[in-house]
Amino acid sequence: MLRWLVLLLTCVVVSPVGAMTFYTEYNPPMNFKVGGKVSGWATDVVAEMAKRAGVPAEVVLSLWDEGYARAKDQADACIYAAARRPERVKLFQWVGPIGRARYSAFALEGFSQKLSRVDDLKALRVGVVNDARASYLRQREFPNLVIVAQDEDVPRKLTLDAGRADGVDLWVTRTLGAKQIAKEAGVGGIKEVFADIYSQDYWLACNLQVPQETVRALMLALMEMQKDGTLKKLADPTRFLDK
Repeated sequence: MLRWLVLLLTCVVVSPVGAMTFYTEYNPPMNFKVGGKVSGWATDVVAEMAKRAGVPAEVVLSLWDEGYARAKDQADACIYAAARRPERVKLFQWVGPIGRARYSAFALEGFSQKLSRVDDLKALRVGVVNDARASYLRQREFPNLVIVAQDEDVPRKLTLDAGRADGVDLWVTRTLGAKQIAKEAGVGGIKEVFADIYSQDYWLACNLQVPQETVRALMLALMEMQKDGTLKKLADPTRFLDK
């Protein structure tokens, strides 16, 4: 009997982990495509985690709302880089933090209004993606949010004309990568007008049906990466600036 139990346990340990799908959004330098392949510092981190954990994973770039919904509904899916907000905690299994990012407000070069406090931004129209940053601004009771599906939709909406119906005065996005996104959208003349509105940690959020041993293996891989310095190296966003 003991012999068969040992054999059974051995088979459980060595059985291969099922293939996973990791969803993410376009948001350089965290995640973006180069030559048809998803790249970026957050992508490098989760790819290395999966490699060390022995978890085969396909990375899929999508709109945030679409990827988030699939990660919630698809038994073999995760999404990154996700903020671990209170309303999300029970919806996923969390692996992380995998990195941290800062958010700032940007405007066109000709913007001249002085902004001293976060509350000073409330009188202006703010373009923002419908993710954790929008949730934060709603908590701060921002009344003039213009919600978009993806970050690259905002730069072309930036305007100095307060009467432009479809325009925004400010764009709240990650501090590093904003000018790259604007440039790719055909908008070159932007500037940071309010630095460090807030910052937050980012995580890999996995569907509740992903096996616990898979989540544990990913977490152990991340801990190993932190210990040997790989996490610090890969999570450095400056590696991808101006690329």
